[in-house]
Amino acid sequence: MTKHLSEAERRSQILRAARAVFIEKGFLAARVEDVAKRASLSKGAVYFYFSSKRDLFLALVQEEHEATYSFLEEADQDGRPAAVKLLDLGQKYLDYFAGLKSPPRFFLMMCEQGIRDDEIREEVQAVHARFVDAAARILAQGMAEGSFRESDPHAIAQMLKALIDGMAGQSAVGLRPDKESLITHGIQMILHGILAPETAAAVDADVLG
Repeated sequence: MTKHLSEAERRSQILRAARAVFIEKGFLAARVEDVAKRASLSKGAVYFYFSSKRDLFLALVQEEHEATYSFLEEADQDGRPAAVKLLDLGQKYLDYFAGLKSPPRFFLMMCEQGIRDDEIREEVQAVHARFVDAAARILAQGMAEGSFRESDPHAIAQMLKALIDGMAGQSAVGLRPDKESLITHGIQMILHGILAPETAAAVDADVLG
């Protein structure tokens, strides 16, 4: 007899099974029947919660990003200075990737599938934009406070998102971050910049004319 679960629990059960099936078989080869079998449910039970294989995949795309976007939502409500929030944010992402029990392989899979599927690509892009907008608000706060140098907050947020995506990609193939080293050196380098102050001034003068 199938154990009675709430709708939220049943949905999570199906998504866990779907994630495993998609990673194992790939999007094209995976079938709803495979997901149902992995979840020990009937195919009809899966369709009760998700209308199609694409619907399952898109739900996993959202789940993949919600897990880490919550860090930005917390930062949005944090009343501390932006520099403190940004440092705390970097540590949370490092903790997240270093502490995962299994590599985040679905992250690479959804990016690959987004190349082929317009709907999935639009969803991935929308979540990316949501992240960049939230990070840009923190950066703009720091600029207003005078703790960050004046620049384009969205451009910097895009660079930070690229760093996080790169870390996720590395973790997906088993390259877990050295948390202590990255906190001590990596994050500090991002906050302080690579160039010495006098060199930075010279480069800015050359680039900006």
